[in-house]
Amino acid sequence: MKKLPASRLGGIKTLLAGISAAVLSMAAPAESIVTGGKTGTYYAIGTNLRDFVNPALEVKDSKGSWANVEDMSQTRGVTLAIVQSDVYSAFVRMRDASDVPQATRREYAQLLANLRVFMPLYQEEIHFLVRKDEPIEFIHQIRGKPIWMDMEKSGTYLTALNVYSKLFQERPNVVQPFINTTATGDDDGTKRRRSALMALSDPVYYQAYPKIDVMVLVGGQPLGLLEKNVPANLKLLKFDPTQASSDKILQEYRKADIRKSSYPLLNIAGNDSPSLAVDSYLITANFADPQRNQFIKDFAGQFCEKFAVLRDRGHAKWRSLTWQPGSALPPLAAGWQYSDKVKERLANCPSGAAAKPGSGACSPQDRFAGLCK
Repeated sequence: MKKLPASRLGGIKTLLAGISAAVLSMAAPAESIVTGGKTGTYYAIGTNLRDFVNPALEVKDSKGSWANVEDMSQTRGVTLAIVQSDVYSAFVRMRDASDVPQATRREYAQLLANLRVFMPLYQEEIHFLVRKDEPIEFIHQIRGKPIWMDMEKSGTYLTALNVYSKLFQERPNVVQPFINTTATGDDDGTKRRRSALMALSDPVYYQAYPKIDVMVLVGGQPLGLLEKNVPANLKLLKFDPTQASSDKILQEYRKADIRKSSYPLLNIAGNDSPSLAVDSYLITANFADPQRNQFIKDFAGQFCEKFAVLRDRGHAKWRSLTWQPGSALPPLAAGWQYSDKVKERLANCPSGAAAKPGSGACSPQDRFAGLCK
């Protein structure tokens, strides 16, 4: 049998090595984070984590908190997710609901047992919008009205459904999302929200579309949708902490003020309007695969080391976290617990990891890339 020339043998080895690497990459997909719509803050936070903490992290857009938790359970490679804190109680209700199939309830129970918090992020205000001529002033007066609360399984839908259920112990009259052909936006989510805002403000002119009496938006103020070009006939509903169901609501949400300075066009009397807020969390899970658990443990160290860069060059929300290096990890909403893979590392993250005054200069390259302003 003739020997192959050394050059050909070396080429075959290179080819086999390439095939082996390809097989390994297929067997072990990149770890990923599920976020939200591509124009939203959650997606920007995920992109910052990839750009400044671990470039191997794959950033995926999503439909929202509910869908993100399901992806964590069902989609291979999803190791991190950004959700609203009230998603936990929503899955608890489904786990305990008699009208949910038993197999699904077991799946939710297993999911809840393994969900863990990597890091609390920031507060998101809950905005209840109505027309200015509506004879109601408070959130607890919306019973029976047609309510727009975005797509099912979105974070906004979940929060609106939860607040309404706590107030009235019944399901709301939900307006299905739609897109007005004249609405503009970079993605369908933006177009849906603008379409709803148009229909809310002028139901006669937009009578071809579903009637909306209440619109719910959830996000850290100021929301871009409400900062400018807002119809002049809208107002925010207020939260009344003295009404009968307030204690039940405040077990899961916190009181918050929506500032007039955030929305100068929204007819807010005084300096602010009392409302509610929900926390956003970066979450992970206890995985059966030790390599995925090790990824989370390593990521915690990288997060600690790169935190100053996140604050200096990332989204503005990194500067309003409920936690800072050198401080104790903050308490979590009912049901949640920290991941053992990250708790000790982050609790001992030195305060020197915090941003230094004057270090937030934005280079021309980063400004062009949209990483800072």
